Amino acid sequence: MLIKIQKKEINLHTLFVEAGIIGGIASFFSDKALEAFGAILLVFVGVLTKRYIVPLLKSAQARQTAEHVLTIADDVTDYFAEKFPTAHWSVWLDRAIDKIIEVTGVSRGPAERAAMAAISRKKEKIVSQQKIQAQT
Repeated sequence: MLIKIQKKEINLHTLFVEAGIIGGIASFFSDKALEAFGAILLVFVGVLTKRYIVPLLKSAQARQTAEHVLTIADDVTDYFAEKFPTAHWSVWLDRAIDKIIEVTGVSRGPAERAAMAAISRKKEKIVSQQKIQAQT
């Protein structure tokens, strides 16, 4: 594209190249600028991963561990309930908790909660069975 300025023809392409506009843009997108942008992008992805993905994975792992402990607590309490059918659950609860700790490696608090939850589910099941038998 040609522009006539006071009887002088100036090519716009040569004007931009000589003025350094194209050269400035080209130097901006040089290899070093792209490397810096890549490094900034990598840091940003790392921060997002640490903030959102890692906690999600940790919670999934904790959930799987909790399910594992509850399953073992159910099995252990079933075993002790069958071994001591006439005894109240409070008699064999400490042994059941110790066995859960031995098998799973969790501390005493989670093992107690898992054992109590298993006993609670069993009591609910027994009560509902007794209600059904009473109705028939």
